[in-house]
Amino acid sequence: MDSIWVWVTRSDQIELKNWYHTMVGLSLLACCTAGWAYSAAEQQKINQYLSQQFNGEVPKPARMWVKADMKPAIKAILQRPVKQLSYRYWQADDRTIWLLDELGKERDITTAVTVIDQQISAIKVVVYRESRGGEVQVPWFTDQFKGAQASQQWQRNIDGISGATLSVNALKKQAELALYLDQQLP
Repeated sequence: MDSIWVWVTRSDQIELKNWYHTMVGLSLLACCTAGWAYSAAEQQKINQYLSQQFNGEVPKPARMWVKADMKPAIKAILQRPVKQLSYRYWQADDRTIWLLDELGKERDITTAVTVIDQQISAIKVVVYRESRGGEVQVPWFTDQFKGAQASQQWQRNIDGISGATLSVNALKKQAELALYLDQQLP
C-alpha cells in the first residue's frame, strides 16, 4: 500500500508524518473506547436500573483494572482471551453492581449483576440486542441466579432455554465473572 505523507504543524515544530500510521492509531483509539459507548436509550435503561437498586442515590462508577494475575481466571470464566482492560462497577454499603457485556450469538448482551455479601442478589439484562433468545430477560429465568456464590457449583442448576443456548451461556459467564471480580475488591 502506498503511504500518504502529510505535514503536521505543532506550535513551532513542523513534522512529516505517515498518514497511514496516524489513521491506524486513531482507529485503534476509537475501537478501544467503543466498548462502553451506549446509545441514549441504553444509557437510560442502565441509569434506571442503578437508581432502582441504590434507592435513587447512585454512587459514582468505579473501575476494576484487569491485572496480569487476574487474566487466567477471567480467561477461564469467559472461555476466550481477555481483551478488556477494566470493568465498571458501582458500590455502596454492601451492594456492588457490575455492568458487563458479553457476546450472545451475534451481538453483545449488557447485563447488570448485583452482588451482596459475595452472592448474587439480582441479575438484570439491561440491553438485549439479539434477534432470538430474549427469554433470558424474563424474571423466571434471571431469578435462578439469586443466591449464587463463587464457591458453589450453581451453574448446573440454571435451566437452559431451547433456542437460546448462547444467550444463557453469556449470562452464566457474566454472573460468574461478577462473582470473581467482586472477590477481587479491596
